[in-house]
Amino acid sequence: MALPAGGGRNLHARIVDELGRLIVEGVVGAGRPIVPDEIGRRFQASRTVVREALRVLESKGMVSARPRVGTWTLPPEHWDAIDPDVIGWRVQGPDGPQHMRELAELRLTIEPQAARLAAEHRRPLELSRMAAAYELMADASDRGDLPAFQSADSDFHAALIRASGNLLIAQLQVPVVAALTAHGELMDIPGETSLDTLVLHSRVLTMVLAKNADGAESASRRLLKTVAPYHSPVS
Repeated sequence: MALPAGGGRNLHARIVDELGRLIVEGVVGAGRPIVPDEIGRRFQASRTVVREALRVLESKGMVSARPRVGTWTLPPEHWDAIDPDVIGWRVQGPDGPQHMRELAELRLTIEPQAARLAAEHRRPLELSRMAAAYELMADASDRGDLPAFQSADSDFHAALIRASGNLLIAQLQVPVVAALTAHGELMDIPGETSLDTLVLHSRVLTMVLAKNADGAESASRRLLKTVAPYHSPVS
């Protein structure tokens, strides 16, 4: 599928996105090298733009370029597993349900402990950001604005993880937010379920603000286990 000609950053980003998806699907690079000139013709792009796009994919561990060897795709175990783009491509790829389950398992490992530490460490800035995000979630729920709800939801969980006060744990907000972006917690479910989800978020926030570490961990675990999309069977 050819894209409109143009050498700007927009075309560069579109090539990165399309190639990333095709690599995940096994369409590009399956058993043969990636030829930049073929990519250039496919996307009607200059060699410079194609080279830049391939460098981005190389930085994500998806391709390897060597002199006299060429550019080849790398197997999934080499990919940057917490890169937001890689997560998005994999969620939309042939093994999407399996990857969503892996992301859910990651969140269940990270967030309850982050909630416990947040209650213990009491970082005022992040706690205020959690509270502000919750208010935005409530407002978006009242207005039936799903995109705004999901955006505020991502902010809530990112602030919770940062509130742990652990810099290593804080880095894991990247895959958590990417998971929420790739597969919004509410999807298109009814407003009643939206209110249930708000109550669960409120419980997490309340326990953290109350310095109740056990309660915060338990509330976070209950929230994550209740979120509907992660209960879908993996095929």
